[in-house]
Amino acid sequence: MKQFKKSSIIIILFGILAIPKLNAQYAYSASRWYGGGTFGLTFGTITSVTIMPEAAYAVTDDFFAGGGVRFSYYSDKTYVPAYESTIWGGKLFLRYYLFSDFFAHIEYQRLYFKDPFYTSPVGKEWTYDDYFYGGGGYRSWIGSNSFMTFELLFNLTRLDEISFGTNPFIRIGFGVGF
Repeated sequence: MKQFKKSSIIIILFGILAIPKLNAQYAYSASRWYGGGTFGLTFGTITSVTIMPEAAYAVTDDFFAGGGVRFSYYSDKTYVPAYESTIWGGKLFLRYYLFSDFFAHIEYQRLYFKDPFYTSPVGKEWTYDDYFYGGGGYRSWIGSNSFMTFELLFNLTRLDEISFGTNPFIRIGFGVGF
């Protein structure tokens, strides 16, 4: 049943990406590449410091494919003793601009972290898991070749204690054409 849900969600998101764009009026980098990323901070019972650089290529004027890396420090004091780990991994994403600067976004991440329950099938302290996110956002131009993004993303596969955050979550990023 879980596999059926994953497949259905991914098919629906790709269907949304296929919706034709109604209005396209924004600047493009001459090379069709951009680089950027996000930086996140959370302090309190859950502390998280995250850096996620990324790069993407404009396959068409509306459709971008990209990838990046993630490095985080994560601490959750709701556990006794507190759970603490560095989290690292990579990501691949697709972004489709639907209406001018509004976009749909899907993302896959493979993250490596300390096993909070020591249940790793290989019997090691470190383990990994795959995560799928989907949602959308808005791009705001801050120069002729630079922008900020505001995203609302939903965790489509992990709703348990190994999700490393809230669902949905807000991500603010930036990009520069090169």
